[in-house]
Amino acid sequence: MILRLLIKDSVAFSDVDLEFQNGFNVFSGASGSGKSVLMESLLALFGLKESNAALIEADLEIALQKFGIDLEAFGLQSEGEDLVLSIIKKDKTRYFINRSASPKKRLIDLVSPFGKHIASKGAHELEGKNVLRILDSLVSSKIPSHQELLESFKMQYHQLLALQAEQSELEEQEKNIQNLKEFAAFEIQKIASIQPSEGEYEHLLELKKTLSKKEKIHQSIQEAMEVLDRIPKIYEALNSIDKEYSAFEESVMEVQGILEDENTRLLELSELDAGAILDRISVLSDLNRRYGSIAQALSHLQDQKQKLKDYEELSFNKDRLQAQIQQSQQICAELCTQIKAHRSQYVGVFQKEIAALCAQLLLKAPHIGLKDSPMGKNGTEMIAIKLENTAIESLSSGEYNRLRLAMMCLDAQINASSGILVLDEIDANLSGEESEGVAKVLQMLSKTYQIFAISHQPHMPALADRHYLVFKQEGKSQVKLLDKEGRILEMARMISGASITQEALDFAKKKLEQNGLKDSR
Repeated sequence: MILRLLIKDSVAFSDVDLEFQNGFNVFSGASGSGKSVLMESLLALFGLKESNAALIEADLEIALQKFGIDLEAFGLQSEGEDLVLSIIKKDKTRYFINRSASPKKRLIDLVSPFGKHIASKGAHELEGKNVLRILDSLVSSKIPSHQELLESFKMQYHQLLALQAEQSELEEQEKNIQNLKEFAAFEIQKIASIQPSEGEYEHLLELKKTLSKKEKIHQSIQEAMEVLDRIPKIYEALNSIDKEYSAFEESVMEVQGILEDENTRLLELSELDAGAILDRISVLSDLNRRYGSIAQALSHLQDQKQKLKDYEELSFNKDRLQAQIQQSQQICAELCTQIKAHRSQYVGVFQKEIAALCAQLLLKAPHIGLKDSPMGKNGTEMIAIKLENTAIESLSSGEYNRLRLAMMCLDAQINASSGILVLDEIDANLSGEESEGVAKVLQMLSKTYQIFAISHQPHMPALADRHYLVFKQEGKSQVKLLDKEGRILEMARMISGASITQEALDFAKKKLEQNGLKDSR
């Protein structure tokens, strides 16, 4: 829920600092007082309206996991259930989530699972898949095994789609099988004919480096050997003075051995074909450029060999895959048959539940029916909803939004679905009876939703948990939470206009007391 809303320098308000609670929150006030401006500021935090203030900020407490939201997936650090949304507008509008700058789209993606706005057609509440989800929830409350069937079907259908995708890939390969086989054979021949080995390229480069310095090294060795030829003179001198030189002699022998070995190696190198070495380096260098390294070239060789084998076994794989698809389709069909039977058993109960809510909202009787459809992720049925003979696409905006409310209320009753719901003048142009029905449904919905609604009629304020008055003072809009006396006065104004009558006051007081408001608020 929204715990606190802060607005600075909006087009109507200088400063707003409101603290909220859960439940049904209603805003009213004279025309032009700034009610819609306040709601637009709130909706800006949902990314549904443009910012209309220098600063808009809200502190929220939301069980994000319940809505499948992981802040880390948004690149943000989780702070439990606390969430701070901010919009700062100067030369440009900037959005912040938990004080971290964020694109507007990220804000919308974050808030959309729990932030709802009823204002126009097109929301998801009346989409077939959502209505079917609520029906399935009702069925599961009556038949616990129904949920297990749905989960089993979802898993099996996902597997079926994967098998069908693999089949499509095989069929595509089959069209080009000869080209693919020739390409794989070409790649294999190209690498296999070179017969590279890991470490060979590096060894040849080192060999090339040695060959380029062979003459210089040989000359150095010869000069060193000449020096060693005069070492016996040193032994004679050491003997003459009776000095021990065995360690020195061992070192000299070790150096002489090293030089002789290197000289032998140089003689062996002189027998190598330098041109052939350079050619081999060039060939291996091409492999390196093409595949990244000799090791990767060898890995590619094995991949191509496996592909060639797979191409040659394509017919076998296709037959095996077709058998798996048929088995998966059969399992899905059996699960769909059971799911359909359960849905058909309770669609009448579902219709009665939604009809009761529609009656409260003075809507025509709903007709809900299941129709066969090709197998999809929701089974083999689609659900159609009408008000008498009118398709939902042809409903008036008022009827559409009231039907949305009915569906949301039923969802809340079955699934305890929750969130934040903003309604901008939903009772405008409604009769008194229609407005009262909307108010009663919103009161039910407020058990799980935090609701913010603008009202022009007394029915919503009479049932609200909290009633706020928006008014003008010295040319600027203000908003305040009303106590009981304030609520009576404001409801009386809504009933009788600026000239408040005693009858209106008595009616307002009676309505509030009927709804349990006896305290000083």
